[in-house]
Amino acid sequence: MALALALALSASVYWGYTLFLLATCLIVFGVAYGWPRLTDSPQPRATSIMLFLFGLAGLLAAWRDSSAPYLDWLPVLAGLGLLWTFVQNLTRGLGASDAVANVSAQVTGVVISLSASTWVAAITVPGDKEAIVVGLISLIAAGCMTALPWPAIYTSPLAVAMATAVAGILSFSIFPEAISWPLALILGAIMGLLVAAVDRMLGLVAYAKYQAVSLEIAQNIELKKNVEKARSFAVQLALGATPIALGGVVVYSLERIAL
Repeated sequence: MALALALALSASVYWGYTLFLLATCLIVFGVAYGWPRLTDSPQPRATSIMLFLFGLAGLLAAWRDSSAPYLDWLPVLAGLGLLWTFVQNLTRGLGASDAVANVSAQVTGVVISLSASTWVAAITVPGDKEAIVVGLISLIAAGCMTALPWPAIYTSPLAVAMATAVAGILSFSIFPEAISWPLALILGAIMGLLVAAVDRMLGLVAYAKYQAVSLEIAQNIELKKNVEKARSFAVQLALGATPIALGGVVVYSLERIAL
């Protein structure tokens, strides 16, 4: 997904930033579809619809905002998402199990989904877009390290080191005038830490005991296997999309503060 954003940014030089907006929609879709399955939401379809609608609204609001900080509607959407989350969980009944855990998971999903709009805000900020390129490539490098079939105690430091090194190399050799190498190193290190932290924390959630009862009530072995495969795909989608969505906050903050 980070690669899709990077390619869309490159293509936007010729065809405008619409492709970048569409690529960012893929991030929102990945979060919306994968997050409820990752957290075993008792209402996965309703939660997916909610996360996608709010994420899409955030993207369009940032896209249509013509003045800084380009995120004027974000607090409003966050408040509405919080309200929707409580109302949706109330429909389960006052005695529903794991209510606190499910509300917390949905609120977190809303925050992550809305965070994707910061990529659109970052590309809207006047000036060069090299920080976006450096951030995306750093995310790709860190993600490749966490995808290695090794324990997290090895992949996490590798993710930070590789993201930092890649950012420094890009700044020193390709974008020497657009972004200074100290800022690039900081950006790469933060991206590496973000990917490593998300991989460690959400990895624990992914392998936690199921809240959902679909596997427990399924008597057919093939049905159980299909449910496990579907959840595995959704979990991997969420694990990949979450750090990318949150990475936009880092790039946007860097553009607004340091560049």
